[in-house]
Amino acid sequence: MRLQVEVRRLVKEAIERGIKICRIAEVFGITRKTVYKWLRRKRLTDRKRKSKKSKITLAVEYSILALRNFFKWGTARIQQGLRSLPRFVLDSIEGLVQGIKLSRTTLNNVLKKHKLNGYQNTTKTWKFFRAKRANELWQLDIKGPFVLQNKKYWFVVCVDDYSRYLLLNTCLDHAPSTQEVFDLLKTLVEKHHPEKILSDNGSQFRDEWKLLCKEHNIEPLFAHPYYPQDKGKIERTIQNVAKEFIELLKKFPDWFDKIDEYTCWYNHKRFHRGVQCTPSELFT
Repeated sequence: MRLQVEVRRLVKEAIERGIKICRIAEVFGITRKTVYKWLRRKRLTDRKRKSKKSKITLAVEYSILALRNFFKWGTARIQQGLRSLPRFVLDSIEGLVQGIKLSRTTLNNVLKKHKLNGYQNTTKTWKFFRAKRANELWQLDIKGPFVLQNKKYWFVVCVDDYSRYLLLNTCLDHAPSTQEVFDLLKTLVEKHHPEKILSDNGSQFRDEWKLLCKEHNIEPLFAHPYYPQDKGKIERTIQNVAKEFIELLKKFPDWFDKIDEYTCWYNHKRFHRGVQCTPSELFT
């Protein structure tokens, strides 16, 4: 039986005064065995616990606040950022620590301390599905225009459904045609031989797109209108690229030519929560 701290203190005082064990047990409504047990342990009073060294040093706390304030990231991306960041990010913001593993609860406590926690937007949960192997299904989309330094840009993004491997992440200064989109994918298609490619019903993905896919033994798939759950992984990938790279170009315009470096980091260094590893581990 575990005695409360106050009861243990009173039992100790009673023993020191020479009161019999049976009488102590009767008064406190416990057995003599319990009294003897605590007496043998010699810990009728609590010991002070040794304080543990906190993982949240000043440098770590600074890094958490910097990633939150500069990039407006949530705890998941901050958690990833403390593990590993691209070199160009580290060169742009001094003092960021790396190789730190913290739980999202710990990160949220730090943000809460500085009144920086909480979500700015509410999101809906998408229905989950996943290919069974790499190159069984690719997801493709074109996003834009994004306005950077008063110029419009379009991003063509393609991701492997199974591994989340970022196959294509290309920036163009014009809206691409169907042939241009396929030309960007052609080298990848000839190398990896995807079975299916899922896209939306945009103007680039019509009859000409179907013919180009069939010429390379690819089954073209199309998302249901007004149902973003079909393209959940490519939409999420684009959101990641936008939050971690595109939107930050307004603050760091010298990053513009670092898109290939970001893509390499995304595939080989960035821990992906959806697959619980880096995409390259599954894709290769």
